[in-house]
Amino acid sequence: MKNDNLKYKKGFTLLEVLVSIGIFMLIITAVTSFIGTIFSSNNVIYNQLTAQKEARRVMEDFVKEVRNASASSIGSYLISAASATSFTFYSDIDNDSYAEKIRYFVSNSTFKKGVTKPTGNPLTYNPASEVITDIVHDMTAGQQPFLYFNKNYTGTGVALSFPVNILDIRVVQLSLTIDQKPSFSPLPITVSSKVEIRNLKYAD
Repeated sequence: MKNDNLKYKKGFTLLEVLVSIGIFMLIITAVTSFIGTIFSSNNVIYNQLTAQKEARRVMEDFVKEVRNASASSIGSYLISAASATSFTFYSDIDNDSYAEKIRYFVSNSTFKKGVTKPTGNPLTYNPASEVITDIVHDMTAGQQPFLYFNKNYTGTGVALSFPVNILDIRVVQLSLTIDQKPSFSPLPITVSSKVEIRNLKYAD
């Protein structure tokens, strides 16, 4: 005798399959996005730590070079120019008995260093022979990293106002703020140091 009761076949309907696929795709998208965010954040943190190390190394070189600043090899005053975004001075950085002309300066989001060696007979500092190197990247916009202090500075006090008279400078402060990805954590990193010019320490 034929069974008139409805019999249900095992399995999924097309609608159920489509819904399952949709849910699965949403889960995959969410997981992929989460993993991507983690890797991106870790990459930003790693790069910022690398930039901080880079800036500290630059700061060490800057302090050493400025501390040992001296008159140029043609007798010029040991400081050539000083502003909020650039500092130019003379220092023998390669121990060859000749003082190089050193220029640290900001260009957009990059901190740069220019070195001009004296050449010729008689010696001259030819601007065309300046070798410029990018030394710190990803600086925050609008930085004015240089401040200057006179002989009365004892660790606290007001910096010299701009424009600065280079003859008044005894201490130079350099501060660099780095932020590789402003839209991501962590917060910007600031590296700062002050250096007294040894050859001007007892100058009037």
